[in-house]
Amino acid sequence: MLIANKNKIKQGKVAGYAYQELGKGKRTVLMLHGWQDNSNSFLPMLSKLSSEQLEEFRFIALDFPGHGQSNWRSSDAHYYFVEYVYDILSFFRYMELERCDIVGHSMGALVGGLFTSLYREKVGSLTLIDGIGLLYQSDKNARQQLLQAFTAREVFDEKDNSTRRLFADKQAIIKARVKVSDFNEEIAAILMERNIELSEKGAWLTTDPKLKLPSTTRFSRAQALSLLQDIETPTLAIMGTSGFAQMKHSLAQFSECFKRFRCVEVGGGHHCHMESADQVLEKTLTHIKHLNLS
Repeated sequence: MLIANKNKIKQGKVAGYAYQELGKGKRTVLMLHGWQDNSNSFLPMLSKLSSEQLEEFRFIALDFPGHGQSNWRSSDAHYYFVEYVYDILSFFRYMELERCDIVGHSMGALVGGLFTSLYREKVGSLTLIDGIGLLYQSDKNARQQLLQAFTAREVFDEKDNSTRRLFADKQAIIKARVKVSDFNEEIAAILMERNIELSEKGAWLTTDPKLKLPSTTRFSRAQALSLLQDIETPTLAIMGTSGFAQMKHSLAQFSECFKRFRCVEVGGGHHCHMESADQVLEKTLTHIKHLNLS
């Protein structure tokens, strides 16, 4: 898999938000990665861009807080889903963005969808890659969810969390990621390159371990549907043929929330945008440029 020359990709950081930027066009495309991933998730797509496309568009791939090269939240803060939505709003302000097109994968698709619903004037188009809607739970499970979250937090706080797990080397981290993923080592190597810190002793992950703590609360189904109701922003969902079953279920639950909506399938699993980068890029840019929705 060929990846764009990294010397051409601008590495940026503003107010703790790390990002990668490519292209100098007037139209900005903000790319949002999934949970425990990072902006390298979009490198296979960015590597396929033509010189003409780089003149037309400006691509910004963001690392969410706690991921990639972005700062971790403070020791007394946690990673609530809605805070990622505010992170986008803050990033808009720091980067002086007024309006852009959003491309989100997995958690990034969910965050991008809610941001679009709240700030529709800021989003020209929305592309959702193997992710749509919002995670929700039954009202009757709210108490148990909170208890489990607090119990996990207590256990976490009792540990010496200044000591991160040490891996033998970079390859050990890559192999560990493959074991819990549906892609090969080549893709894992691209993704984990931005999540690894090396030293003479070995290798560490740069991701905040608090990301794995369970959420204290989740929306009810009624709340989730209400939050995403009547989105008129042109929206394209790109689903992997062997993507997550949960996302296919969410597609059936939430597609009617989007008034100008189309869904297509491409080969691959949950990270189909890395496995079928050519297809996903072509469909994404066609959507952004022409908004050819049925």
